[in-house]
Amino acid sequence: MEKTWNEDNLQSLAEARRTNQILTAVVYGVQTMKLPINEDGKVVSREVETAIFMLPGGVTAYCPVNEFSDYEYRSLAGFAGTKQQVIIDRLDLDHQIAMVSVKKADELLAQKLWNEMKYLQDNEQLSTKVYDATIVGFNEKNEHIHLKMNGARAFMVRNDWDHGRVRDLGEQFDRGEHVEVKVVRFDEERQMIQVSRKATIDDPFAKLDELAKMDTIAGVIDSVHPIHGIFVKLSNGLVVKGMKPRDLAEPTVGEVVTCKVREINREQRRAKVVIVAYPRGKKKRKDITDFLFS
Repeated sequence: MEKTWNEDNLQSLAEARRTNQILTAVVYGVQTMKLPINEDGKVVSREVETAIFMLPGGVTAYCPVNEFSDYEYRSLAGFAGTKQQVIIDRLDLDHQIAMVSVKKADELLAQKLWNEMKYLQDNEQLSTKVYDATIVGFNEKNEHIHLKMNGARAFMVRNDWDHGRVRDLGEQFDRGEHVEVKVVRFDEERQMIQVSRKATIDDPFAKLDELAKMDTIAGVIDSVHPIHGIFVKLSNGLVVKGMKPRDLAEPTVGEVVTCKVREINREQRRAKVVIVAYPRGKKKRKDITDFLFS
């Protein structure tokens, strides 16, 4: 650990430490290091997994795993390159080490969030507030998306991701991705916040009537299933059931098609279109043996 602090660094770090200022910092590396950590009220040196941060001004800071989150991650390695909000937990002037805590910053931010949500709910304004949240995980068993929002943990159920049919939910996003959400419900005693991305997006089904008035509409083949059939993604983002005349060639995923709206079922939120043409021509199926003769 090189001694690189100057007087300006020292003053800004001391001020941030004194005022519990929340800083945004980038994790530029993760490694196991021997660091002084708090253990049962005593400061001891331990080999621990550590997130290495770059603070504003180019100062390097260290966050041991026990100060990164209340949630026990298998590893912090996946957080390299992400931005986190931190507070300066301790300054070691002799060794010029800045120790930071994501967990303590989260606690401060989360308390402000709980207070804000209660105020908005009491004033019937919660449904109008849009929050920025970061995706931190996905449970494949129950298909819950886990997020971090203003320092607090939140979750989203499958049906709250989007209005339409969603295939392979876990493939729709990456960890660390930011999404806009609205709060569906919360319970401070249980530390539970349920959010919805869908609530921030216009419902494409509501615009289907406009498309139905047109002679033809454009779409893209979203999927072709041997049992469930053809599904077409329309220009408004809605995925609907597709049909085709017998004399029309079978579609392939990704092809642009010309369609007509055949049926709209508002109660079941379903619609059907008939494919009438391939305006850009038919894609040729790739012969997997082509390489043998090329």
